[in-house]
Amino acid sequence: MAISPLLLVGINVMLLVAGQILWKLALTRTPLNGWDSLGSVLVQPYLLLGCLLYGAATLLWFYALSRFDLSRVYPLQSFAYVLGALCGLLVFKETLTTSQWMGLFLLVGGAFMLAK
Repeated sequence: MAISPLLLVGINVMLLVAGQILWKLALTRTPLNGWDSLGSVLVQPYLLLGCLLYGAATLLWFYALSRFDLSRVYPLQSFAYVLGALCGLLVFKETLTTSQWMGLFLLVGGAFMLAK
């Protein structure tokens, strides 16, 4: 069974964004306040799990690059920006300005146009 580029990159994007969310959670719990706090930040479970997800996403990306045209799959990576912004809004209660919303809509439209 062949896997579609959209599905493959979609899973990759979700892994990347999940890793970013975990990193943000880790740094919220243990802020990086200079070199002295680096050790305690690096052993945070959320940070380590985020690194694991990033590693899995990278291996999946290698697979995608070996099977599909870069010019078709790379623009789909921009969905990570969209999903990341939406997670910031929903998970961390951040706010988005009107221009940020417009930028997200342009990213989605542009990614679809480039991937076709």
